[in-house]
Amino acid sequence: SLCNYPERICHSDWNEPVDYKGTPETGYIACDFFGGSLAGIIEKLSYLEEFGVDAIYLNPVFKARSNHRYDTGDYEEIDPILGDTEDMKALCQEAKKHGIRIILDGVFSHTGADSRYFNLLERYEEIGAVQAVKQNIYSPYSSWYDLKLIDGELAYDSWWGFEELPNIKEQDLSYQDYITGEEGILKKWLDLGISGWRLDVSDELPDSFIRALRKRVSQENPDAVVMG
Repeated sequence: SLCNYPERICHSDWNEPVDYKGTPETGYIACDFFGGSLAGIIEKLSYLEEFGVDAIYLNPVFKARSNHRYDTGDYEEIDPILGDTEDMKALCQEAKKHGIRIILDGVFSHTGADSRYFNLLERYEEIGAVQAVKQNIYSPYSSWYDLKLIDGELAYDSWWGFEELPNIKEQDLSYQDYITGEEGILKKWLDLGISGWRLDVSDELPDSFIRALRKRVSQENPDAVVMG
């Protein structure tokens, strides 16, 4: 059930070859999975502590289509393949007992096209930016993207031209509030026990957004780290 996307390839054997070509329909989309979970990291904490690890920086862990998860589907949910919110909370608590802090990867310059916000593949129940522009209806996420219909075809700004990664307008006030606000994504996961954020493509984020982000993080936890 965790491989519920048809394009996902879930390997049962660690030595199986990786699909690096993809299909003619999709091209390469990084959808091989070889297992591993947050609970699995908890099992290895003593082993990590033994040779001096005091911080674990994780690749993106939020729900997404690909295995690298830089195509965020939902900033509020851990990818079910890895576990859930309670597993992340447990990891932070157990890691701390071993003198280890957990740092998450914040991917805030773009989302996935397959996300609750953009919803290109219509896998999410919410009205995403795509539905808004196609049907001329309201979506709270419309202002986050540079998206329009040209002769009936979707046209949008994407990260380095990768269509599965639509770019975010980080200075959009509703997006900035969603990430850096009093009840935003940064606070949610800091409250749960993480010790900081590593920013993906920090050089491509506006200074004003980074300032708002840094301010929120330091308000929630003065000892938390922000790195790029």
